[in-house]
Amino acid sequence: MNKVFHISGTTIPGGGPEHIFQLFKRLNENEWEIVICTAKDGLYWEKFNSLGIKTYNLNLRILSIKNAWKLFLILRKEKPDLIHTHGKGPGLYGRLISFLLKIPTIHTFHGFHYKSLPIFTRWLHLAVETFLSLLTDQHIFVSAGEKTKARVLKFLDEKNSTVIHNGVDHDYIHNLHISRDTALKLSGSEDWEPNKILGTISRLSPEKGILDLLAAFSKSIKEIPDLRLIIIGGHSKEHNDYYLKIKELIDKESLTDYIRILGYRHDAVKILKCLDFYISSSLSEGLPISILEALASGTPTIATEIPGNKDILCNSIFGVLAEPGSPESLCRGIIKMANLAQSERDFLSRNGYNRIKNHFSIDEMVFKTVLLYKQVLKLNNA
Repeated sequence: MNKVFHISGTTIPGGGPEHIFQLFKRLNENEWEIVICTAKDGLYWEKFNSLGIKTYNLNLRILSIKNAWKLFLILRKEKPDLIHTHGKGPGLYGRLISFLLKIPTIHTFHGFHYKSLPIFTRWLHLAVETFLSLLTDQHIFVSAGEKTKARVLKFLDEKNSTVIHNGVDHDYIHNLHISRDTALKLSGSEDWEPNKILGTISRLSPEKGILDLLAAFSKSIKEIPDLRLIIIGGHSKEHNDYYLKIKELIDKESLTDYIRILGYRHDAVKILKCLDFYISSSLSEGLPISILEALASGTPTIATEIPGNKDILCNSIFGVLAEPGSPESLCRGIIKMANLAQSERDFLSRNGYNRIKNHFSIDEMVFKTVLLYKQVLKLNNA
């Protein structure tokens, strides 16, 4: 049996923790022993523990010599056969320590974002990632668009990097027997039964473009008065100022009766069943699991035209694309979707589901990840 030690930054609901959780659920327990080190800051901490996985609580999203030393001691004690890191902070700590301990390492970029950073910070980020790529056996990108952006890293090539798409359990999501009435009750929106409901599953953070979404929604309801918006997601302490801006905009535009912010929900996939349309206003993404879930549930989708989203929707073949950072374009996307004939929306729904089934299966994601584990271990044991 091989021991794989995962290092992640958070257990707050989001694409990264969900990706890791679904992988853990499907790894053969007779073949793989799993340990994870992450922050005990969200709902996924209990979900990991529910699988019987050994967990270590450590905040690795901040620079801390103390936490680096703690992680070093944990890894020296656990003696894993393979380390799998996720995200910036965990990737920095994990890859440096794995090099010192001579343990093979795989790193997953759940989004390769650098262009929006200030020039000095951008230069530093790319310099660090370029150096870390020399210490990493394999790099995983969750979308082809993200891998293309990462070509800026000098030592990244076809031999040490691969694309393994995020995946979802499309059969489970598609076959959830939840009526619209039940889903509306789960979201506390029974009074919205006659309305057209737009929804998103998203952290309330700047890169998700929620202020753009609210501005677009405010414009949209002038043409579609019966439109309503459900936002499933919360915010961390570091984004409290952004959340206050969201509340301020809702009050300023008198949108309180038109919008419900539900916070983090373990039943988010069920609530999808009451939506008429799904929307992603993100400014940057790796490969968003929330859009995969929306399409798997049969919900017609509007999304910003960015890498990750485009990897899924393919230039509007499976949904409606809008310009990122543009409330006006998002508004046009919402109105376009709402004005489609039901037969046209059904066509998008069928195509979207088949797209997920054929290209973004959770089983394919797990199969490719396990294959990569075995390849790295074989090379290091040769």
